[in-house]
Amino acid sequence: MLKPLIVILIIVSLLALALNFNLFDSNTIEATHSTVTIKNQPFEIEKEEKEVVKNTPSKEIKVPHNDSKIINELKKLSEEASKYFQKGDDTEALRLYDLIIEKSENSSNLKVLRLFSDASFSKAYIYNIYPNSDLEATLEEYERVINKFKNRDEKELLLLYMTARLQSAQYTSKDEVLNAYEEIIQKFQNDKEQRFTKEIEQMLFSKSFALMGVNDEEAMDALDNIISAYQDKGVKELPETVQFSILNNIELSIITNNNDEKYVDLANKYLSKSPDTKPLLKMLDIIKNSQDLNQDSSLQEWQEEHSDYHFPDWDFSELKKWASSMEDIEQKQRVRSYIDAFEKQKYSRTYAEPYIPQRPKEVYVEREQNSEENVATDSYEVNNDTPVEYGDPIEYETDPYIDDIYQNNDEYQPSYPSPEVAYDNPYLHSNADGVTHVYSDPKE
Repeated sequence: MLKPLIVILIIVSLLALALNFNLFDSNTIEATHSTVTIKNQPFEIEKEEKEVVKNTPSKEIKVPHNDSKIINELKKLSEEASKYFQKGDDTEALRLYDLIIEKSENSSNLKVLRLFSDASFSKAYIYNIYPNSDLEATLEEYERVINKFKNRDEKELLLLYMTARLQSAQYTSKDEVLNAYEEIIQKFQNDKEQRFTKEIEQMLFSKSFALMGVNDEEAMDALDNIISAYQDKGVKELPETVQFSILNNIELSIITNNNDEKYVDLANKYLSKSPDTKPLLKMLDIIKNSQDLNQDSSLQEWQEEHSDYHFPDWDFSELKKWASSMEDIEQKQRVRSYIDAFEKQKYSRTYAEPYIPQRPKEVYVEREQNSEENVATDSYEVNNDTPVEYGDPIEYETDPYIDDIYQNNDEYQPSYPSPEVAYDNPYLHSNADGVTHVYSDPKE
């Protein structure tokens, strides 16, 4: 399954799309044009500002479009809060973020509202880390943003709602993660202006991973929705999310005992230029056929043809769980043996032979320092014909830790998305997986 790297990139890029700035780096709070890239696919934040707000609260702080006084004040407060946080003074940082929220939450200005969400997300992060570790307060900060922007019309604010909704869901349950994806997808699909095509595609892709191992049929349906948007549309090159969807659905077809022919045809049609396509398709075909027949000759042929291929983005967890669920012992052992063979090649670089220095051919001369003169008092030659014996090579053990993770399929495994991995303090780093978070103000 093509999943670990792309999932993290998607989540980090979604954060970048929503936030479009680095919250704690005061040096980057400047008006710059910013793009966010996933695997060389650029997405730009909509710069349009809409000053009209439905149901504006009566205590609204009036911020004229050309008046940047309040914005500059809030930025300075944010910089001060960041400095206090870096010094470890969470109390003072939280006080300043509260002040920012108080001054900005009733504004109708998009720049001010971005600073409002900045402060709320920052508070949520502080509440979530040691020594605070206050889950209830963390969730309250995300709810603040969700409730504020859920019913707004501006795309940028809806993306902030999306980010808060997903972040909040990660701290509850896997079911809530699925509910969040479904809620966002439905909301964005109903957008009259169809402004969220790319976000819907990313949400469907992410949803499919959350469903894997829970409901593989629905996981396939989610990927089918992505594929159908491009299939038979005369597209010469598919986005990588679509390419991965095709390959992942071939695997899911095997796991769910469905026909994979249409996905294999799509892979051969659209992905033939990718160096991953041929080895992955043949690998999946061998594993599928191994349910009924010995595949030793096919495996040997694959290994000879693809000896240098090491499955750079492929994860075997779903296939191994599927094999482990088989009732027929002989079939289970046979299928698992081929999965292990491919996985061994994936990790073969980890167990590469150690470097052995060449024995020198020249004559070594041992010298003693004499108080009166420097002379050679002893010398010897190295016999290069003497054979050197080395210990037995380390035996490969197939992915020794992964099986333990999946021993209990009923227990919730926060494998996707994990806040510690996918988010890894996005507010403290200017770069994450090649995605740069830069605050970008619309032109005055």
